Amino acid sequence: MLDLTNKGVQFKLAFLSQALQGAEDAIVFGDIYVVEGGYSVKCLEFGCKRVTLVDVVETCGWLNERLKNKKLNFYKGDFSNTLFMKSIPEQYDVSIAFDVLLHQPPLINTLQLMLEKTKRRICIVQPMLVEFKTPNVLVYLPGCGNTDLHPMKKDVSNVNIFDVMQVNQSYWIWGMTPSFMKSVLKGSGFDVIYENDGPSLANERWFTWGCIAERKTVATGHWVNCGPQRDIIEPNW
Repeated sequence: MLDLTNKGVQFKLAFLSQALQGAEDAIVFGDIYVVEGGYSVKCLEFGCKRVTLVDVVETCGWLNERLKNKKLNFYKGDFSNTLFMKSIPEQYDVSIAFDVLLHQPPLINTLQLMLEKTKRRICIVQPMLVEFKTPNVLVYLPGCGNTDLHPMKKDVSNVNIFDVMQVNQSYWIWGMTPSFMKSVLKGSGFDVIYENDGPSLANERWFTWGCIAERKTVATGHWVNCGPQRDIIEPNW
């Protein structure tokens, strides 16, 4: 479960308590690895009446926790898969995404699927790149020859994020800046209402960053709302 002495865990819990204010329910994406549903349980402690966890794996520890508490629900599947996400019929007041987006090959689509399950706000905490001179930077890490970007310093070999043949959710795929994340959220109709910097990583080019974004408007110009036109058009190009 959660190591409450860990500064990174403390940082996430501070965000969680703020994001869940006034929330009846929450959905947590990817809360099994290492923590075995720890943040989902905390959502209940912070006042939620119902919490759903979504992940591709489950453990005996999480199963036992679920059986003890009927307020915990679980969908086992890939939250980057559109058809699977359509099988979850509900929306939730708050969505939680801790350390998961940088592992998603279809990054923007995965975030959009999460936002479609979000009634009010989303809480995101994960390692981010320090801002570049150019805003909205997104770096594809597999095959990246710049070892200066290794989050654990280039002399650490047990976190291999640069293998171009390992593009899967077990590896770090994306390095992104906060300005990139805020722009993607804004384009989907969500405004960041709170953000903060957390613990640094071993490599000073990376740091922990978190934000809470609230649904503000319907993004009529967003790609999910601009599908194929039904009628035959008169071309004017």
